[in-house]
Amino acid sequence: MKRLGFVCGLFPFAYREQYFEAEVPSLAAYFDVATFETRATQPVNRYPEVPGTPVYLGFFNVRVAGLALREFGARPLAVARLFAELAFAPCAIRARAVNLALFPKALALAQTVRAMGIEHLHVNWLTSSATIVYVASKLTGIPFSITAHQHDIFSDNLIERKVRAAEFVRVISERNCEHLRAQLPAELRAKCTVLHIGVRLPEPPAIVAREGPVRIVCAARLCEWKGHRYLIEALAALRDRGLAFVCDFAGADETGGEIARLVTASGLGDRIRMLGYVPHADLVRAHEKGEYEISVLASTERDGEHEGIPVALMEAMAVRMPVVATRTGSVPELVDESCGILVEQRDPAALAEALGRLIEDPALRGRLGENGRHKVLAEFETSETTKRLAGLIFASAPWNEAGSAAKGQKSLV
Repeated sequence: MKRLGFVCGLFPFAYREQYFEAEVPSLAAYFDVATFETRATQPVNRYPEVPGTPVYLGFFNVRVAGLALREFGARPLAVARLFAELAFAPCAIRARAVNLALFPKALALAQTVRAMGIEHLHVNWLTSSATIVYVASKLTGIPFSITAHQHDIFSDNLIERKVRAAEFVRVISERNCEHLRAQLPAELRAKCTVLHIGVRLPEPPAIVAREGPVRIVCAARLCEWKGHRYLIEALAALRDRGLAFVCDFAGADETGGEIARLVTASGLGDRIRMLGYVPHADLVRAHEKGEYEISVLASTERDGEHEGIPVALMEAMAVRMPVVATRTGSVPELVDESCGILVEQRDPAALAEALGRLIEDPALRGRLGENGRHKVLAEFETSETTKRLAGLIFASAPWNEAGSAAKGQKSLV
C-alpha cells in the first residue's frame, strides 16, 4: 500500500479532534497510514483502537532538536531559505511567531517522513500545522494536501502560499470554502473543493416508548461562543412552563467554572448535569443505546470563529435523534426543517420554543429523527466521504488511480 502521512494538531495524542476517529480508519482501507501531531504535549496514544502508526515528535525536545540539526546539516541552504521565508513573508504577527517557534519541528518532520517512506502528506488546519507540512514538503519533495476546517481559514498564516504549493485543499463546508476562495487569486480557487468530514452510521437504537423526563444532550466544549448561557436561559424557561426534561452538558470546561455558576444561579442543578469531558467513544455508545432523545447546540458567531458542520449533530442525527441548533456557521448545510429546528443565535426564547415543541411532541421527534438519519447516510457517511478524499489523493502527483489500481490498490469507483 502507498504510505500516507496524516497530520493533525493533536490527534491521536489528546482527547480532541475526535472527528478523525472515523476518518483515519476509513483511509486505512486505501493507504498505509501514519498519523503525526504538530502540537501535542504528551506521547500517550488516546485512540489505540484506531489503525495506523501514531508518530509523536513533541513540541521541542532532544529528539526534535537532534532531527532538526540533522536536516539542517544535510540541507543548510534550503533550510536557511525557508526560515527566511517564514520570518519575512507577510502574515499575522502571532502566526509568524508560532511558525518560527515550530520551525525545528518542521525539520524533524522532514527527517521522519523521509525515513519512513511517506509518499503523500495530508495535513489538517491551514494554521501552523500546514506551515510545518509546507516546510517538510519543500525539503523532501513529498507532495501534500490540506483539509481546511473553520477558524484556520481566517488565520492570515501564509494561506495563499500553502494553497499554491498544495495538490488540493479540501474544505469541510460550502460556506467556509467561499470564505477561503475569497482570499485567493482567481487561478488558485479551483484548487479548493468542498468535501464533508463524515461519521460512522451505526445501527440506531430501537424506538421504544419511555417514561419520565425527556433527555437532552449538548455535546460541546464549554466556551463562550458555544452559547451555553443562552441554552441555560432557555432551559429555565422550559422549567417554568412545567416541562419535564434533563439536559447533559458534555464537554470540557474552558470558562473557569462560569457555566457551572450560571447553572447554580438559575436553580437548574437538578435539571442540568455537568458531565465534563466525555470520551468520544463513550458518547457514541450512549447515542447508540438511545440514552438521549434530543441533541442541542446553541452556538454563536464572532469574528473568525463559528461552527463548521458539527460532528456532534451528525452523530446525533445518525441514530435518529432530532436536533435543535442555531443558524450559525455551516450548520444550515446539515440541518434543515426536514430533520431539525434552526433558531437564531443568542435567542433563548426561540431555543425554548424549539425544544418545547420536541419535548411535547414525540411524533415530531420521530419524524425529524428518521429524516436526519437519511440525510447523514446520503451526505455525511464516512466511508463515502473518505472514498472521495482518497480519490483526490490518488489523483494528485505522483499518483493516479490507474497506476494505483495496477499495483493492487483498492478501487475507488
